[in-house]
Amino acid sequence: MVEIRTENLRKTFGEIVATDEVNILIEEGELATLLGPSGCGKTTLLRLIAGFYEPDRGKIFFDDKEITNLPPHKRNTGMCFQNYALWPHMSVFDNVAYGLKLKRINNMKYTKIAVERRVNEALSLVHMGDLGHRHIHQLSGGQQQRIALARALVIEPDVLLLDEPLSNLDAKLRIEMREEIIRIHNEMSITTVYVTHDQHEALSISDRVAVMDEGYIQQFDTPQEIYANPQTIFVADFIGQCTFIDGVIKSIDDQITVGIPNNQSVVGQTTIDGYPFETNEEVKVAIRPEDLHLKREGPKDNEIVGKVTRIIYIGNAVEVYFQVGEILAQALLDPDSEIKEGDDIHLFAPMDEVMILPLGGVDALRKVPDHPLALAPAPSSASSDV
Repeated sequence: MVEIRTENLRKTFGEIVATDEVNILIEEGELATLLGPSGCGKTTLLRLIAGFYEPDRGKIFFDDKEITNLPPHKRNTGMCFQNYALWPHMSVFDNVAYGLKLKRINNMKYTKIAVERRVNEALSLVHMGDLGHRHIHQLSGGQQQRIALARALVIEPDVLLLDEPLSNLDAKLRIEMREEIIRIHNEMSITTVYVTHDQHEALSISDRVAVMDEGYIQQFDTPQEIYANPQTIFVADFIGQCTFIDGVIKSIDDQITVGIPNNQSVVGQTTIDGYPFETNEEVKVAIRPEDLHLKREGPKDNEIVGKVTRIIYIGNAVEVYFQVGEILAQALLDPDSEIKEGDDIHLFAPMDEVMILPLGGVDALRKVPDHPLALAPAPSSASSDV
């Protein structure tokens, strides 16, 4: 197991900035996820760690050893690709054994007996121990994914790298393989970097999640912290559902009072320690739909008034869409709520569930003292799907 650390990583392709100012510390034995939409730079960052790309600037460390310019085969990483990259003409056994046959320890190859033992152990670990004789075309998608995982693990890597490993599987198989990855990680305690665009997947498997957009890591924290205290509008919007209401700061005290449309005000709190909010600053008020209620839960709850525009029944709840000024907001309410389209609706939100977020994303984070992006230069170009 190793600790992975990057310092000010930047990678461009021509004029396209794929990743920039990436400062991240992935702890020994941690399962960290790189999460974001297509083109945000997450796969580029994974390939920088793997050694398939060299950065334009910055450094990469495994523990205290700098490996920035070390070729991939000398980094002792195991890689699972999105398309599995299995050899169709080889048996399952030979696919898994391939890396071992190339690897040398102290300039010596593994013996045939050692290869057989390691391959059988790897196949057993992914519950494929009796299928070593089969060929790849005889396997289902889920079985092929297990073989790709066994091939990555058989070389006993210091770091396991997984590039959207479940994206080609159907919903049921994704859940099954997700649980397998968690099980294997817990058994081996191997430092793992997992790339996905699926927020549910990221939240369910990760020790910590790095949310990326346009090449920048906007937040790196536990799933619980990212959901409860998103630090940018992008993170709040990408992780779960969120209602956003435009507002202007009226006063700043222990809490922040914000004026919103229709001459209303709400009181909430910042999710970013040290952010220098100012009176009269334009902000976004962010509230999770499940934090809006039809009744007060406390005497100081915020009251928000709007007009219902649409109701969607989803079984255990109803999604209620309502208009606040020109803004469409959303609440998640009890399915027995007697609400109709066109009704005026009064909803209540506790102050500690109302998040006040600055405009500007990365540029806003640069204003926070000691933030990894505080001293970074402004973005020079938009990222592409790389």
